[in-house]
Amino acid sequence: MDKDDKRRILGDAIILCPKCGFAKRYMELEGPPDDLDACPDCGTAMIKDCPACHAPMRSIMQVDCRVCGEPIREGELFGVPIRRKAEPRDKGPVQLPGADD
Repeated sequence: MDKDDKRRILGDAIILCPKCGFAKRYMELEGPPDDLDACPDCGTAMIKDCPACHAPMRSIMQVDCRVCGEPIREGELFGVPIRRKAEPRDKGPVQLPGADD
């Protein structure tokens, strides 16, 4: 199973809590869950996109925007670096089979 297949099944975008790391995947075409404005664990406002260009987040490990490069959240969580390598550039939403019809 390649990455696009996984994204089609699990969701191609995420919404996450910058404080505790709670995250949930969703399909970008359907939009983020309406009931997740605040984190269910700690109550912090959830992040669903880049504050500068509004590109959706693709990875739970994402710190900087994949489109414009602006920081989305702090690079550490609980005193540990969130990621070790740069995020790949965004290719846009996953195209589902038969969606072009």
